[in-house]
Amino acid sequence: MTKKSVFMEPRGCGFGGKARRRVSFCLAGLILALGGKSGVVSAQNTNVTIEATQAAADRGDAKAEYELARRYQKGGEVARDYAKAAQYLQESADQGYLDAEVTLGSWYGRGLGVPRDQEQALRWYRKAAEQGSALAQFAMGGFYDVGRGVTNDEVQAILWWKKAAAQNLVEAEAALGERLLLPAAPYGTNYLNPTEAIRWLRQAAEQGSAAAENNLGLAYENGLGVKRDCKEAAHWYHEAALQGDARAQANLGQLYYLGQGVDKDPVQAYVWFKLSAGRGNNLGNLGLANYQNGDLLTPKELSEADQKVLALTRQIQARP
Repeated sequence: MTKKSVFMEPRGCGFGGKARRRVSFCLAGLILALGGKSGVVSAQNTNVTIEATQAAADRGDAKAEYELARRYQKGGEVARDYAKAAQYLQESADQGYLDAEVTLGSWYGRGLGVPRDQEQALRWYRKAAEQGSALAQFAMGGFYDVGRGVTNDEVQAILWWKKAAAQNLVEAEAALGERLLLPAAPYGTNYLNPTEAIRWLRQAAEQGSAAAENNLGLAYENGLGVKRDCKEAAHWYHEAALQGDARAQANLGQLYYLGQGVDKDPVQAYVWFKLSAGRGNNLGNLGLANYQNGDLLTPKELSEADQKVLALTRQIQARP
């Protein structure tokens, strides 16, 4: 007897509505990502001795103060000291040094080396954004998108993301593409522009953004801003899935399960569902539930599928 799928009935290439798999851009994660980047923005002065850098910083050189902060953050030449690093970041940022302003915004957002202070984080990000920092502009878009420290304002979020995307910041391109593609609370469908969304998503996907690849797959699966094409959807889901994106893994599993855009293959569906479920994705867990009764795969197929899961896990973990 054929096991009844726990999936909903398919619609178009897939089974869901247009907004069924919105990717959330969590501001906390955004700030963490910016901190990881901007805290080591530059390898400048790495051949300059710590003594020379200290001497220049003592003279009030903003660039040296930032470099000294970077070295105290990294440790090695000096003992790692986030409080001292934050002190030099503050001195550098107070002189208008852009990298220091962005990093200081991140550190206040995370409470790294300084007390966590959302108001100060917003202040320094805004200052850097107005000076043209793409990272800070991306952060400002995130603040307005989720209403962190400011009132929810999607006009402002889109404005800042467009500024950052115009500088080819891939994270901003991906965020902007998603916002223009999928409805999101509390904005509903007010800001949707699928045609423009595809432009930004494609730019980000071609630079390797897994989030953009997944959303580009979603657009092709549902015909949002492009002609519906499940084969093309499977391609983009696969690109993102190989980067470990749990949403794309579940979406790809769904296509294999239903035989849409790819040959119907319960083994491949199981593999991608299990990888996704292992990362806590709800759709992955839902897909994996179809295999609980054991009538979709033979014991041999199940064993082979689990070996594929292990091999893909190693492959994904080995990616730079």
